[in-house]
Amino acid sequence: MANTSLLPRRQSLVPFICFCVMIFTLPSSQGGNVLITTSLGEGSHYFVGKTIGKYLVKHGHNVTMLVSKAYAHRAENPDDAELNFIVFHQSAEQIESVKERHLSYSKNALEPSGAAYLYKLIQAHRKGAADDCDELLGQNPDVMRRLEEGNFDVVVYDMIWLCSLLLAMKLNVPAVLSSPMAAPTMLSMYAGNPVNLASTPDVMNGYNNKMTFFQRVNNVLANRVLYSVLEYHHVPYNSIRERHQIRPDLSGSISNLVGTYTDLFLVNLDFAVEFPLPLNPNIITMGGITARPASPLPNDLEAFMQSSGDGGVILFTLGSYVTHIKPEFLEPFAEVFQRYPQQKILWQLAGEPKFKLPPNVKTMPWLPQNDILGHPKTRLFIFHGGNNGFYETVYHGVPAIIIPLTGDAIDQGVRLKHHGFGIVLDKTNVTVDILRVAIDTILNNDSYSEAAKLLSSRLRSRSMHPGDRAAFWINHVIKHGGSYMRSPLIELNFIQRNLLDVIAFFLAVISVILVISCYCMKCTFRCCKRMCFTTKEKHD
Repeated sequence: MANTSLLPRRQSLVPFICFCVMIFTLPSSQGGNVLITTSLGEGSHYFVGKTIGKYLVKHGHNVTMLVSKAYAHRAENPDDAELNFIVFHQSAEQIESVKERHLSYSKNALEPSGAAYLYKLIQAHRKGAADDCDELLGQNPDVMRRLEEGNFDVVVYDMIWLCSLLLAMKLNVPAVLSSPMAAPTMLSMYAGNPVNLASTPDVMNGYNNKMTFFQRVNNVLANRVLYSVLEYHHVPYNSIRERHQIRPDLSGSISNLVGTYTDLFLVNLDFAVEFPLPLNPNIITMGGITARPASPLPNDLEAFMQSSGDGGVILFTLGSYVTHIKPEFLEPFAEVFQRYPQQKILWQLAGEPKFKLPPNVKTMPWLPQNDILGHPKTRLFIFHGGNNGFYETVYHGVPAIIIPLTGDAIDQGVRLKHHGFGIVLDKTNVTVDILRVAIDTILNNDSYSEAAKLLSSRLRSRSMHPGDRAAFWINHVIKHGGSYMRSPLIELNFIQRNLLDVIAFFLAVISVILVISCYCMKCTFRCCKRMCFTTKEKHD
């Protein structure tokens, strides 16, 4: 017979055992407080920051997103309930300015790419972004008090708004830079990463890593122009820093401080598709951070996908920044989609179109892009070339047509063409015939789909998801700091960094040796001549 007198004692141990199991199975990392301010609350830069935040929460950290009042609705999104939000106040005039600046991407989307386009875009944002910063630091006492009482261990910021770096300095906490763009040359300038412009194309150049002589010349010039434009963009933050007395003990301009104050650089690239280049230990790749296994679609969207039959679905979007564009640019798409009744088309389009849509087209103001790309019915992705969309289509192995519109989109087009899983079209020459040829080529040629699947397999073959990698390294900075990983190159000036002083020294040494050699040869020649003349006189 069982000893029933022991049952109550055993039962009383059950809660204690469960408590012990819970304690010992908690994540080993102690949760930190992380402030993320990767943009004012809109666009791909915000979505990358939010994704980093969700992975940090998964790893046991407390995450707070700082957003502008212009995008206060972000704090009410039930999908982001695990994140905390601080909304900083802005005047009605400044809120309108924020939204107008966001629309400037749409207004300038069809402008020719290049240095002039970049300058025009930065000019549209420069003063407004600085005013946002001034308003945050000087006219939001309650928000600043909450930030100071937040006991943050680290600030994750974005180059798009360097006020975030000033905020990290004001709170006296480490800073981690998040870059949604690949842009290796741009980051290298600030992180002190050695980069060879002979084989590493600069951002927005449209070159691959095998450049001709004149392309290399242009690459070097473009790199200097880009640096100058960014320096111009950063100038107002130096005045703001001085006005608000932020860390006067630290020397250097705000551009210098990007390298000397930042502990870690998170960059949205992966060498499964990027051109090879060396990286410092404090530059961590997180290519494809927004890409993940597809989640089930809403019922109405799933029904639409299934209704496509064997023809499948073509997904078309111009991204989160280009939400309004002139109808003349979009009309050829509506016309060409009409010629593919066997396919269904999902089109992300804000507002009502000013032209007639064919019956096989479904428009929505927002689409779960990653989940649609991961659906077995998706056959082709036509998009503007954003880096997040690029990595999502690679992750899911879907061939693509890129029409580079803004920023670094032209660079994604180069990689798409280089790896052979899609076609690049010129935004200044998008016609029905050109679209038809491009779509037919991809749908009727299996090589594009096979190349996409090969890249997908390569990208997925990694030890951890880039979100987990980003969270791991941010946690590392919280625990151990990251200054020990900084490159010593950031302490050197242009002459020292490029060894121009050493080259000058060698040239000087060689020049001295040549001068001495010439002098010795001249003396030897004179001696020989004198000896010959003396001998001749004696002979005579």
